[in-house]
Order: sequence, then structure tokens, then C-alpha cells
Amino acid sequence: MLICKQATTGETIWTERLSGQYGASLLYADNRIYVSSKQGKTTVIEPGRTFRRLAVNQLDGELWASPAVAGRSLLLRTKTHLYRVRSK
Repeated sequence: MLICKQATTGETIWTERLSGQYGASLLYADNRIYVSSKQGKTTVIEPGRTFRRLAVNQLDGELWASPAVAGRSLLLRTKTHLYRVRSK
């Protein structure tokens, strides 16, 4: 369950349920939030007062580690592979 809160008041702005199991930390980079499930699915959302899903991407393998940023690249490690996704 994703919950967006107003930092100063604690007021709930929105909630959204994503399917799957999650253990890795969320990542904020380049005005995007990345949420990776243990089943290899990464959901990309836009930060803001309204929930907006930008993309959903599926990798083979399980994602147990938190994603990382290196320059203009996103690094995703599954149980058997390390993926590097680079933006233009």
C-alpha cells in the first residue's frame, strides 16, 4: 500500500494498492519514484498530490535489492543479473 501524506500535517493525500510483495526501498530520481516488487516488477510514479502511474516494467528474476542511480543510469539487481537502464 502506498500512502502519500502531507509532511506538515500528516493528512493523507492519496492511497494506492500495488499488487505483489515489496521489500526494497523506494527510489526518488529525476522527478520519478521507483517502486520495485520482489517479483521483478518496477512501477514508476510521478510525485504529487494525485497518484499518477507513469510506467510498469517487468524483469526476469526476483528484485530483492533497492534500485540505485549511477549518473543517468538506473541499476537493478535481480537474484542472478545486474541490469543497467540508461536514459537519453
